[in-house]
Amino acid sequence: MVAQLKLKQDGRCSNNQAEQLAIVKALEAIESWHEKNIYPRTATIFTDSMVTLDSLHNINNRAYLVEEIRKRVASLERSEWKITFLWVKAHMGIYGNELADKLAKEAARSNGTSIAFNRVPKSTLYYEAAEEAKQKWQDEWTTCTKAATTKEYFPTVWDRLGIKINLTPNLTAMLTGHGRTRAYLHCFKLQEDARCICGQGDQTTDHLLFH
Repeated sequence: MVAQLKLKQDGRCSNNQAEQLAIVKALEAIESWHEKNIYPRTATIFTDSMVTLDSLHNINNRAYLVEEIRKRVASLERSEWKITFLWVKAHMGIYGNELADKLAKEAARSNGTSIAFNRVPKSTLYYEAAEEAKQKWQDEWTTCTKAATTKEYFPTVWDRLGIKINLTPNLTAMLTGHGRTRAYLHCFKLQEDARCICGQGDQTTDHLLFH
C-alpha cells in the first residue's frame, strides 16, 4: 500500500510541528487499514526528527501533536498493531526521506494546498509578543527627547539587549552623563566650577573619556 500525502500548515507553525503532523497523518493512514485483514499488523514509521522521538519519550511533554501521536499509537496497539519508530539521517539519499522532503516543499510552495494544521506553538506567540514589546520600546526610545548621552552608546533597544553588562555606578554615570562630574554637579549648584582640573574644558563624561 503506497500513499503520498502533501499537507500544508500555517506559516507560523514550527518545523517540529510539521514533522509531528506527518507522523499523525501516517498513523491515520494505518488506522484506515486496520479493519482490513492485514497480518501481522506491524508498521514502522521512519522520521529524521530526533526532537520528535525524544518528545514522545518525555512524559512531561504534553504538546498537542505529541499527545495525538501517543493516543493514536495506543489505539492501534489495542487493535493488535505493533508500531515502531526509527530515526533516519536526513539528506543522505534515502528514497523515502527524500520523497517526503520533496512533497513537503511542494506543499509549502503551493498556493492551492489547503491548511491542514494551524495550532501556533506557544513559543512562537511568546517570541512575537516579545518582538512587539521591543518595537514599542524602540518607538518610545526614538521619540524620547531625553537620554541623549545614552542614545549615543545604544541607538537601538536591540543594541542594549544584545550586550551583557555588569553595571556599576561609574559605568552608569558614563553611559547616562549623570554622575559625579564637575559639570553635572555644577548644574545643580553643588559645584562652584564646572571646569575640569586639567583646565582644558568642562568636566563632562565625554571630556573624561576623550581628553
